[in-house]
Amino acid sequence: MEKLTTILQNRRLVAAFVLLVVLGTLALDIAGMVHPCPYCRVQRFALGVLAILLLLKGYNRLLPRYIAAVAGMMGLVVGLTQNFNHIKKMNAGEFDWSAVSIGHPWVLSGLAVLALVWQLFLIFDVDRASARRA
Repeated sequence: MEKLTTILQNRRLVAAFVLLVVLGTLALDIAGMVHPCPYCRVQRFALGVLAILLLLKGYNRLLPRYIAAVAGMMGLVVGLTQNFNHIKKMNAGEFDWSAVSIGHPWVLSGLAVLALVWQLFLIFDVDRASARRA
């Protein structure tokens, strides 16, 4: 478990993985193999910006943190809005539960939100800051 925690706290590994996923989904979008979703594009942009910032040496300086906060919050708002739209469909009885798979927009936006929060935690050193206070 400690090894997994170490890997997940390695900002370069996390950023490289997220950037590979972003580039892969961007290629699918450009090739026209997926539906052109504006929600997905904004979330992809935010994920890419945060991944690039994490790969930079001075990721924890003021300007990169400001850019991360703006891009990250934009991606989070869009991702949570997309999730909420699917929850509205569930409450209205219009949600197709049989269509839920790893490629479903509800699942993908949920994963994007989780990745955005994780990257923001790494940029703002959430785990290290709380460990110093304890």
